[in-house]
Amino acid sequence: MRFPFTNVATTKKRPGLVLARVARSPRNRLVTLAMISSQVEALKLDGDLLLPDWGSAGLLHPSLLRLAKVATVDEDLVEKTIGRLSAVDHEATRATFRRVFTAWIE
Repeated sequence: MRFPFTNVATTKKRPGLVLARVARSPRNRLVTLAMISSQVEALKLDGDLLLPDWGSAGLLHPSLLRLAKVATVDEDLVEKTIGRLSAVDHEATRATFRRVFTAWIE
């Protein structure tokens, strides 16, 4: 999808991890995604998680998940599904999510 930059003025096509889907009606479907980046050497943010099994998830390059960069958009903006996280990456993502958002889930 075209993931918005934090200034919301520009976007860049990139993969994202679906965190939640909300369908209020057939025309009102939202999806909340966390950004996935191939810039694995970028400045680290709390909630960044390297995805060791990036290839099995359908990603083209070594990647990291950025839980600090989340967006909710109309589901029609998601172009396609490219894959799924491996069980190991899925569990690491859940643990990181719990750590980062612990104030909201306890």
